Amino acid sequence: MKLLAKGLSPEEILEELLAEDPQREMRQVAIMDFAGRKAVFTGAEAPKWHGEIVGEDYIVIGNLLRSGKVLESMADGFKSSRGDLALRLLEALKAGSESGGDKRGEKSAALIMVDTAKLKLNLRVNEHKNPIHKLSKLLEKR
Repeated sequence: MKLLAKGLSPEEILEELLAEDPQREMRQVAIMDFAGRKAVFTGAEAPKWHGEIVGEDYIVIGNLLRSGKVLESMADGFKSSRGDLALRLLEALKAGSESGGDKRGEKSAALIMVDTAKLKLNLRVNEHKNPIHKLSKLLEKR
């Protein structure tokens, strides 16, 4: 976030971060700025199943997923949803979970949103048997 605030492009930021990271081949990173510029990296050693989908106004990445269907469902869930950004992100999380989600099971979920000036939303659910449902309830109360 600090590098975006300094005016670096997502590509420049990704290049800088990965150059300093000895474990970069295990990483998966996506950056999109407010202008819609995007940069995505998935290292060769990222846990399987992994992948990414880059759309016009979104990026979906994931690893340790049951299959590629998870990412496809998330992208479709985001694109077909209506409402504010938080609700659309939640719909993407729900769609990914319903199509298989994390192959280890789900224990946590989060929605974190910032604008150019401040943190707008920071909802987190940790160590819960149904974290996305709990996150949905927290979002309703905001």
